[in-house]
Amino acid sequence: MRKNARWSGTTVSGLNMGSLGQSMGLKAPRWIFRDTLEKDVVEAYTVCCYIVSVDVKNIDALVLVTPFLEVVQSGNTTGSIAGTALGSIEKFLHYGIIDLHTPNIITAMNTLAKAATRCKFEASDAASDELVLLKMLQLLRMTLTSECGQVLSDESVCEMMETGLSMCCQMRLSEMLRRSAEHVMINIIIAMFERLKVLEDEWQFVDLAGEEQVGPEKEMPTISPQALPVQLSSVSEATQETPTPVVNVSISTEATVEVPAETHKVEEKSKDEEEDLEGQKVYGLPSIRELLRVLISLLNPHEHKHTDSMRMMALSILNVAFEVGGRTISRFEVLRSLVMDDFCKYLFQLAKTNSIPLLASTLRVISTVFDTMRPHLKLQQELFLFFLIERLSHSVGTGGRAIVADIDDDGNVGFIPLGKEISVEHRGLGQVDVRSGSPNMFLGKTHDYPRTNKGYQPESVALSGEVRELLLECLVQCSRTPTFLVDLWYNYDCDVSCGDLFEELIQFLSKNSFPDSHNYALLNFHATCYDTLLGFLKQMVKRSNNRGLALVEELKSRKSRKRIILQGSSIFNESAKKGIQFLQENGIVASETDSNYKESLATFLRSTQQLNKKMLGEYLGKPDNLPLLQVFMRQFDFKGKRMDEAFRTLLETFRLPGESQQIMRVADTFAEVYYENKPSEIATILAAEILAYSIIMLNTDQHNPQIKERMTLEAYMRNVGGVNGNGDFPKEYLKAIYEAICQDEIVMPEEHEGRLGFNYAWKQLLHRAASTNLFTTSDRSAYDKAIFEQAWMPMVASISYTFSTAQDDTILEKAIEGFYHCASLAASFDLYDVMDSILSNLATMSDLLEKTNDQDSLPDPIVEVAGQKYVISNLSVRLGHNYKGQLAAVTMFTIINRHSNAIRKSWTKILHILRRLFVNSLLPDSMLQVEDFLSGTISIPLKPKSPTPSKQHTRRDGSLLSTLSSYLLSPYSNDDAYKADPTEEEVEWAMSAVLCVSALKLEQLFTDISHLETEPMKCLMEAMLENGYDNNAIDNAATPIPYDPVTVLFLELMVTITVRNTDRMEILW
Repeated sequence: MRKNARWSGTTVSGLNMGSLGQSMGLKAPRWIFRDTLEKDVVEAYTVCCYIVSVDVKNIDALVLVTPFLEVVQSGNTTGSIAGTALGSIEKFLHYGIIDLHTPNIITAMNTLAKAATRCKFEASDAASDELVLLKMLQLLRMTLTSECGQVLSDESVCEMMETGLSMCCQMRLSEMLRRSAEHVMINIIIAMFERLKVLEDEWQFVDLAGEEQVGPEKEMPTISPQALPVQLSSVSEATQETPTPVVNVSISTEATVEVPAETHKVEEKSKDEEEDLEGQKVYGLPSIRELLRVLISLLNPHEHKHTDSMRMMALSILNVAFEVGGRTISRFEVLRSLVMDDFCKYLFQLAKTNSIPLLASTLRVISTVFDTMRPHLKLQQELFLFFLIERLSHSVGTGGRAIVADIDDDGNVGFIPLGKEISVEHRGLGQVDVRSGSPNMFLGKTHDYPRTNKGYQPESVALSGEVRELLLECLVQCSRTPTFLVDLWYNYDCDVSCGDLFEELIQFLSKNSFPDSHNYALLNFHATCYDTLLGFLKQMVKRSNNRGLALVEELKSRKSRKRIILQGSSIFNESAKKGIQFLQENGIVASETDSNYKESLATFLRSTQQLNKKMLGEYLGKPDNLPLLQVFMRQFDFKGKRMDEAFRTLLETFRLPGESQQIMRVADTFAEVYYENKPSEIATILAAEILAYSIIMLNTDQHNPQIKERMTLEAYMRNVGGVNGNGDFPKEYLKAIYEAICQDEIVMPEEHEGRLGFNYAWKQLLHRAASTNLFTTSDRSAYDKAIFEQAWMPMVASISYTFSTAQDDTILEKAIEGFYHCASLAASFDLYDVMDSILSNLATMSDLLEKTNDQDSLPDPIVEVAGQKYVISNLSVRLGHNYKGQLAAVTMFTIINRHSNAIRKSWTKILHILRRLFVNSLLPDSMLQVEDFLSGTISIPLKPKSPTPSKQHTRRDGSLLSTLSSYLLSPYSNDDAYKADPTEEEVEWAMSAVLCVSALKLEQLFTDISHLETEPMKCLMEAMLENGYDNNAIDNAATPIPYDPVTVLFLELMVTITVRNTDRMEILW
């Protein structure tokens, strides 16, 4: 004060001059007390002096803070004085001068909160003014977050929130001050939502002592969405000669709170008012709900007054609220309903933006909301995940369902184009459109979003790399829960009313796990998809080691039934008669001979969202289907609804047919069913029929662009006058119908598009959400087998394509890991076909199945390397040159060694590879050794020692040992006629092939193979017969059979296996 020009010429004692003369009846000097500000300042100074000499704990809190608050609210002080007063009050709270035990604390804290939000002072330069506003924010934060803040009322808290939000939204303030206000709001939000955790029921802290309880229907504190930004205004006092600019922090313009424009003053409270405040309960759910509602309203993308910066501020605060409140928020219906409806709707709409900062904030909040309230957001999560998949599919050019995983004739799994020429009734269950019933049909359209010039771009515009990465990261973030796949399959794929979200996600990730030749720029995108897919496999492998028991037959039955319904719906959309026949054949709809046929069919038509609304309307409007139409209508509950509301509900399920007779039939049936509820406004069935048809005509009249002159309310009343039992319908009733139709057109489902279409889809979603089950989380591994059975084909196809297109060892290593995981799951779940397909893919990629001319007319050259002789064959050169082929071979035989008991049909390809390795002299020597009682241990020769004897000298009854003893030549011939000498590169590649075969550990395979279980052993023996013998050629031979070393090899293996399994000799031999 001494430094301020206003006070520099006046002493503190001089401030008290004039009061004595006034008490004696004299007139005070004109220069004294031009206003009450000096008095307020002096009282504040006196209080400061007083508390130094007494125990502050005994001072009335209201007496302590009132002088400072009057200084803050006066509007006649400079910013520095107002800031000092604000700082003093903050210190009272910070230093504990005021605490919960201070007398009159409730009244003082609520008075303080209200006064702080009405701070006024003379404006000077912008920096100094904002410094005062910053101190005001600090006081608001301290007021609510301190120990004394728990005694604030809901009204006080709403005013504080109002002030803080207004400063966050006021673009005329500096960035620093707006960020500071946002930070203060976040601190306040933390305190408020932490308090939410201790509320035992929804209205615990709302009722007043000794008064009627305040419930949801009672008046609650509100923050009006009409005005949020801080208003900087100028006021002039009547006693002042010149107006003085004043900074007014009361809220007034555009976004959330209406506050009277007149100057607010803290006046002395009467005893009655103080008693009312004392009896008031502290803040709780009402203020929290109102704050949540206001923040959510700021997200509305169709509200042009709200800028993207305001939305980002609201998103930031809301994210903190859900992080702090967590699952506690879902305990309260008033909060839960806000989140399930407007909050999710606005968030999903904002997710369409291409503005990177806004999109990042939106997706972060969506992830947080799903993490905290997932059980109550089942359908909302389904919608959002389908939206992400659809948006990302278009961005990378894979489309929705252009390719599908399938098995070819050789048993290899891969992606093939989905033929569009296949009719629905002949389409396999695996090719049914799993998304036709999901509610994202309108979310995918962009013309329901405003301001295309501000980031809301149409679908045809390709997504930028940053947008694509953000969307994919959000999808991956949602899937990081260990039980995510199980939860999707259980909650959506096994629910008839939901889409096959699990299947769709697996298809999307599988199709995008590998790049094609045109989009290697998206390598990180594909790597992320593959890593997510691999993470799912890891989690299943981890759970398979600790499997529990659970009955999954019911879920599998539900899944099968859902597939039939989806296919039946698709057939119905092409031909209603064929669709119903298909459903009857599969037991979904009762046969026509059953008494409940109509009820069964009507239930199917009412509950199946995948049906084409136009086809359904035409079917119900046929004359032969009038009884079915009546049963269909009676499934709706029209009680308590106005006729236009009931009609609107009905027409959301199907489209009115085009013929006038069919329309009349539908309207008359509707009127009959509606009249059964005995509405008081309608006298007869005939009156109901006339009114129903008039609603159709009114809707057409008001919204058909070709009609120039619209029907007025008076004209509409005249048209339906005198038909209600020789009387008129109630005027208020007709007026309500007329206004509802004029304001909101009754739009048929097929006509819903744009913003109207999205709102219709959202309304349908909320209607379903009211009756759907909660989202259930389950970590039961018993579901994994059913899940893997459904997902293995696209997974294996994706892993195979990733392996084939990999450009570095990192990706190859991940692909090999994927093969190991799939093989482990196949063996664990006894899925032999899956194991055979995995080994078939690996065998094909190893290049060891290629049918080339192994029996060349010229023998392969032999080279000596490090004192060892090696045959340089075409196969060894090709294998040594094929790095991926070597990796595939090693991966394949590693899986065989680990899971040989799970192998069935693929033994044929395994033995075919062994055969080719043998004839190309690549098998280890230990596998060629056989025992002969005449010659001891010998090697199986590739060629006979001498020419084949003539027919008369050939012994057809020779034994195995005599046959073996007649061929004593080493595997490699000493013939001098060889191919051209190999190059150094060919020799090096052949050495690589030798090392690769060594890494296959074939000796270990046939050492352990004797201990196979009976079933895989039988398959092995049959495969040996198939690969080693041509029974037809032997039986029909007229000349001696040429020597075949492969036959000798497999015969020796069969004998060895049989000898080692004498207890199963009858079965094996």
